[in-house]
Amino acid sequence: MTFVKDLLMKLMLAALLLGGAGQASAQHYSITIDTATLGDGPAYLGLYFLGLADAAPATATVSQLAGDLSGPAQLSGAVSGALPGPLVFGNGGELVQAVTLGSVLRFSLSLTLGSGDSGLQFGWALFNDSSYLGADGDLGVIALQPGAVPYTVSTFSAASSVTAVPEPATFVLLLAGLLCLATLRMRRAG
Repeated sequence: MTFVKDLLMKLMLAALLLGGAGQASAQHYSITIDTATLGDGPAYLGLYFLGLADAAPATATVSQLAGDLSGPAQLSGAVSGALPGPLVFGNGGELVQAVTLGSVLRFSLSLTLGSGDSGLQFGWALFNDSSYLGADGDLGVIALQPGAVPYTVSTFSAASSVTAVPEPATFVLLLAGLLCLATLRMRRAG
């Protein structure tokens, strides 16, 4: 009977730790753009969420957009909400926000992807009236492919950084796994 209890405890521990690992590759990101190296003066921040015509139903939620923003944002396509957020982007949603270079821009991004077999991408760029800034196009992109977790994160400039933010449930699963491990150790010692 002890063998069965130990086996069940190990299986529960493995399930909790695997669940926590899956959550750690979460679809929540913190994005930082340091515009200090890109000059000074006015520019524009562009955010977009695009996919193929038959792409899986998905949303990108941008919240806590902060930095030296100027004036109201221009929204087009499938975007709802108002700054500082949350803004919910559907396939084809775009935002253009005037900013002043020399500051740090930050926002949080949460992604959800439905079932389907075509991918989408969320991207961000800085540009002025004549060219892109910091990269020859997007500063960064997060590509969503059905069945591929974690998503592909690409940054094309040192001015842009992305940090995956685990969900609070990740810590709960990790704590539960550690408690199972401690219980297993105590049973073996006693």
